[in-house]
Amino acid sequence: MSRTNLIRWCGLAAVLAGVLRVITSFMPTIASVALQIVYFTIDALLLVGIIGLYGFQKQETGRWGFFGFMLALIGAGLLIGHDVDNAIVLLYPFAAFLFAVGISVLAIRSWAAKTLPRWASALLITSTLVGILGYVIKGFDVLFVISGVIFGIGFIRAGFTVWGHHIIRGETGAKR
Repeated sequence: MSRTNLIRWCGLAAVLAGVLRVITSFMPTIASVALQIVYFTIDALLLVGIIGLYGFQKQETGRWGFFGFMLALIGAGLLIGHDVDNAIVLLYPFAAFLFAVGISVLAIRSWAAKTLPRWASALLITSTLVGILGYVIKGFDVLFVISGVIFGIGFIRAGFTVWGHHIIRGETGAKR
């Protein structure tokens, strides 16, 4: 499989992660095996998706893009670790924070490089800010739902950009 095809398929993983993230934003947080499998799937797709998003724009986003990518990658890996063994209670907030900050840094660099639609980058950054507010302000759990939906929509659009870019480029030879 070529690097281009791998990045393209990672874009599709980002789309699927975003769709599942939007759906799970509205699901009850009652612990169950089925829900754990869904969260594991989302986190695995996030990991693959972030690889594609970074691979798509690594030259344009520079060192800060790489830094954001690494934070998001580590965060996604830790989220998967939490899904496998959620006995480590404090791991989830730390992992989610790392991923959110990492995706935000990469989104800021994407905005500056104009590699993703600016509104998709804006949604990814906004989801982090709303999620942090939801964590800090007690009693505003609705902010987590809003953050999840905003993130999911932004990640879906970013994934479609990566997925579709390679199709369009292959047909027209156009550059990004």
